[in-house]
Amino acid sequence: MEATTPGEAAEPTQQPGQDAPQEPPKESPEEADADGEPSDDEMARESLSLEVVWKGTERYPLKVPKYATVLSIKALLEELTEVESEGQKLLGLVKGRLPRDADTLADLGVQDGTRVRLVGTRTDDRLRTRESSWQDHDSDAPAIPDNPAADAGKAESGEEHQVVSVDVRDKLDTIIRSAEVRIMNPPRPGRKLVVLDLDYTLFDCKNMSGNIVEMARPGLHEFLAAVYPYYDLIVWSQTKWHVVECKITLLGMVAHPNYKITTALDISTMFTVRSIRSGRPVDHQVKALEFIWAWFPGIYTHSNTIHIDDLGRNFALNRQNGLKIRPYKRADSRGRADTELYRLTRYMLAIARLPTLEFLDHSQWCTHR
Repeated sequence: MEATTPGEAAEPTQQPGQDAPQEPPKESPEEADADGEPSDDEMARESLSLEVVWKGTERYPLKVPKYATVLSIKALLEELTEVESEGQKLLGLVKGRLPRDADTLADLGVQDGTRVRLVGTRTDDRLRTRESSWQDHDSDAPAIPDNPAADAGKAESGEEHQVVSVDVRDKLDTIIRSAEVRIMNPPRPGRKLVVLDLDYTLFDCKNMSGNIVEMARPGLHEFLAAVYPYYDLIVWSQTKWHVVECKITLLGMVAHPNYKITTALDISTMFTVRSIRSGRPVDHQVKALEFIWAWFPGIYTHSNTIHIDDLGRNFALNRQNGLKIRPYKRADSRGRADTELYRLTRYMLAIARLPTLEFLDHSQWCTHR
């Protein structure tokens, strides 16, 4: 994935404010090839079960594709244990030495049922704002509602974050100048853009089953494949780049035959603002869509971008573009009951042919007809 600079990501094909074509060009499944990578079915059939033991007593069962790298295993364990991947040592994957991060389980000859010992110490990660000391009002809604129809609008109720920081422009300009963006697939002319959060939006990052397939939100690939003819896809996650890359790779999102990811953004493209929420000040990070619009000038704009996230504060600077989705948690116990992405698919397709998205109220997406 090659890094570029703002404005060089792609040639502008439309100017801000211009209407996108109502009917996008057809793209056959053959055009979106898998580049020789294993299919989802192949990944499921060729997965390996590992038992990771940490501190002698804590056990973490993992089920991962045999082509998974050591670094991707470390990224999963970082989510489960909060031991940073850079400080992890995995003993037992290969005899007599520590494996390299780039080694795959297949390269190392790892067998199904292998027991691995994790050596490492949990440290405070200042980048983990999800678990900060202040209460997360955005996550009060139940992870999976007992009655989705009755609870449809509750996730959007309540007072919104009102940003009061005066240095937003300076911080944004600094991020635009300094951040690195890796273009995975070029933007496609005439498409709208959907920006997707990752953790608790597309998969349960704390799923203790350790099965990467079960971590994915139900309907993940069906949703992305259904909207792809009309929308380019950008993943934006509040974590470090190597963790983002490992997650989307293990989830089968990088080489899927029916859709392509334009780019994935990490926490280095976010910055902190101060908001007023429920009458009190809150410091939190944001995903400013102006960053994307600056990197892809004339292609993605306020009028053709929608940002899907389980945390409303992430789109505090672009509230009209934000669509709040219920957090996906407890996947190992109640995951199959979640229908959020199936309902979201209907909404995204219903608005896909509109000439502009700038006048829509996404807070009512659940009840849109």
